[in-house]
Amino acid sequence: LERACDALARAAAACGVRIGIEPEPGMLLERIDEYLALCAALGDSAPLGVTLDLGHCHSFEDDPAGECVHRVAGRIVNVHIEDARRGVHEHLDFGDGEIAFPPVLAALRAAGYRGLVCVELSRHSHVAHVTVPRAIGYLRAAERQAVAA
Repeated sequence: LERACDALARAAAACGVRIGIEPEPGMLLERIDEYLALCAALGDSAPLGVTLDLGHCHSFEDDPAGECVHRVAGRIVNVHIEDARRGVHEHLDFGDGEIAFPPVLAALRAAGYRGLVCVELSRHSHVAHVTVPRAIGYLRAAERQAVAA
């Protein structure tokens, strides 16, 4: 994994592309600590960013999702967002899980992240006509609360 990520990150950098690896439950690299250890093993010189899945953070990290954002601030290339429950790898519709989104969105703002925040509800594609507008409304309301706090 180290050799492959090092080669891939360097090739991407030579092309002007920044890549992010996603810690994924059940995979070789599951948690943020493992991502940071990989970066340290690469000498932190390879431009290997992180795709941060906030549902995974809530479900499987020791720290709250907002703290996870702070731990990798400056390294975040992509953000996946969905609701989740502790200890369960299931991407839930907003409001069906346990995540308090205003503090998480505030953490992204404080970290200076200005990239995409991609809703990841792959099991809901058959009801996208309902899920998409609801997700937009939910996240806009959470963002207003984050800014107001």
